[in-house]
Formats: sequence, C-alpha cells, structure tokens
Amino acid sequence: MPTDEDPGKSGSIDVELSGSVSTAVPTETTGPHKSKRHRAATAVGEAVGGAVGVVGGAVGVVGEGVGKLGDATHNVPLVGAGITRLGEGIEAVGESIQASADLRKTRRGRLLIRSVVVGLLLVAAWIVAIVALQVRTNDTKDFRPEAIAILQELSAKKFDQVYDEASSRFQEITRKDRFVDDMTDLRGTVGAFHEIAAVNDTLVTTGPSGTVGRVSLSIAFEKATCKGNISFHYIDDTWKLLGLGVELPPELKISQHEREERIAACKDPMNPKTCDVHAAAVDIFTLLDADGAGTVWDQASPIFQQQIERSRFIEVQGQHHTRLGKFRRVIAVSEAKVIGGTNATFDVLVEYEKSSGVRAVAGFTRTALADGWKLRSWKVVVPVPRAADVGRSGSDAGSAQK
Repeated sequence: MPTDEDPGKSGSIDVELSGSVSTAVPTETTGPHKSKRHRAATAVGEAVGGAVGVVGGAVGVVGEGVGKLGDATHNVPLVGAGITRLGEGIEAVGESIQASADLRKTRRGRLLIRSVVVGLLLVAAWIVAIVALQVRTNDTKDFRPEAIAILQELSAKKFDQVYDEASSRFQEITRKDRFVDDMTDLRGTVGAFHEIAAVNDTLVTTGPSGTVGRVSLSIAFEKATCKGNISFHYIDDTWKLLGLGVELPPELKISQHEREERIAACKDPMNPKTCDVHAAAVDIFTLLDADGAGTVWDQASPIFQQQIERSRFIEVQGQHHTRLGKFRRVIAVSEAKVIGGTNATFDVLVEYEKSSGVRAVAGFTRTALADGWKLRSWKVVVPVPRAADVGRSGSDAGSAQK
C-alpha cells in the first residue's frame, strides 16, 4: 500500500479505484540519477523536436524550389503546371511538419515524420530529373539567324543563290524559274527587308524524312509588316531552306487587273516588233531550225546551263526537229509577263511543219533593263503520235524496205 510519502517520489503513478490509469507525470524531486536522466531525456526530446522542425523548414524550402521550377517550366507540355502544384503541396507539408509539436514528442511520430520527409524528397528528386529531361528534349532551335540570312539575300535579289543553297527536297518540288519569278514579285510588292519584328512560334519535328524545323515570324519590310513562315531541313549538319511563305496584309493586296498591268511584258505580245520578249523567242526558234542548238546553249544564262548539259540539249533539240519539222510561226500567246523588269515568261502556241498547236514555254532573264534577254528555261511539249500516224509510218517503212 502506498504511504502518504509515496506520491512525492519521482515517477509515481496515481491509480483510481475504477482501474483507469492517468497520464504518467515525472516529478522533479529526489534521486540524483533519476533527475539527470530526466534532464537528458528532456534535452534529447527538445533536440529531436528542433531537428524535426528544421527538417520541416527544409521541406518547405524544397517545396518552394519545386514551385519555382514549375513556374520556369510552365510552357513545357504536361509538366509545368503539375510541378507548380506539387511544389505548393510540398511547401504546405513542410509548414505542417513545423507546426506539429505534439507529433514530434513521440518516437512513432518522429519515425512517421522522417518517412514522410524521405518520401517527399525522393518524389521531388524524381520530378526534377523528369523536368530536366523534358526541358532538354523540348529545347527548340532558334531559327532567327537562318531566317535573317535568307531574307537579306532575297532583299538583295540573290534569288539564284538562295535556290542553289536550299534543300534538295525544296529543289525537287519547286522549279528554279518559278521561284525566281515569285521572289521577284514579292520583292517588288513588299520592298526591302528591314528586320524580324517577332518570332511567334517555333517547331522542330523528326520523322522518316529527317529533321524539319518551322518558324512563324512577323517580318518588317519596307512597305509593310507581314506574317511569314519559313521551313528548314536539317541536312549535312546544316539547316537549309525547305519552304517560304509570306502573307500580305490587306493594304498591299492588289487586284488581278493591277497585277496583270504590273507584270505585262508588252501591250501587244503578238507583235515581235513592239514586244522584245516575243522577238527573243523567235530568235531561239530560228537558231534551232538552223541546227544552232549549241549556239543557243552558249548564249543562254548560267541558270540554264546548270540545268542541262550542252550535249544533252543538242540531242533533245535534234529529236524535236525530227518529230516536228521546221518552225513556221507563233499562233497565239497564252502568257507574256515580265517581273521586276529582269525576268520574263513567254508561253505560246506554235505551228511547225509537221504539227500545229504545239505549246512552247520560254523563260528569259537579264541583269539590267538595258541588257538583252538571255534564255533561262526552255520547254517544248511534243504531242504524242496518233495511232494512224504510227501505222502510216510503219507502212512507209515497209514500202521502203521492198
């Protein structure tokens, strides 16, 4: 049985008649060894509690850092927004750990807190690694230097150079003369290139055909600021032109009639005396009739000479002469236009000795308005022989053999 002096002893427990147990309350009296253990336990508890509080603060700092990482990666698809929310959650957990004084007093609570902290730190490290990989993967190329270089060359009317340096895929789908015509027309419409006002969007994709980049721009020209798109093909360790488009603003759009007046070669394209493009085409027909295909090639522009070898051109024109006969006259002019005064196209229907209504398209170029036209491209659409003509040719051949 406890005496009246028992409650005064250190570490006693009060027991009620009902059998319930009250909270154990260590006292601070008697026993030097017990008093020392008590003070040591108290110091350890305070140190552990302080350490856990520090850990809670550290977790809060980690959460704040992850939140900032989320803000920095806000534009990364499917990652940035989630990282921001995760950072806010970790920061809230850190504040909760700092505030949970009762939980830090028990051993089980401290173990639980440490487990939570370790788990959160592992999750944060995992997310940081994923974000770093995602950011590295989505590190898009800045096409501003390549775009400026191309636009400056076009502004300087170096159309041939831009085409020759473009991707082989671009050259396969776009004829050089057509590209030169379009760029000459664009240069005359918008004026000289000034600067790239803004880069609106950039995209890089990789597929079976290789790596392709596309940049959407706001381009400041002499006469207006236009929206444009330039595509690039990564080949031979170089980004090469794959496509180019410029959207004209409403104030620069012209009617078809105005365009025809601006690019008209001459008022009467059927008259070679008043239309120098017509006269240049007739000179070509006449030289080819006189077996002067080699002379035509020699007098042509470098653009034409790069497209076809001299021997091949002579061979093809000989075949045309055998099939069509001598040139007689131009029946009709389908199109006669001059762009920028230095490039011309002459699309006509021609009558030959053996065939009539043959389409011929001639392209011309010159350095200055005072210079003469040089052949830039030449195409004659030879009609397919009719069955009756083939049968007649076979009969004539049989008669000759007899």
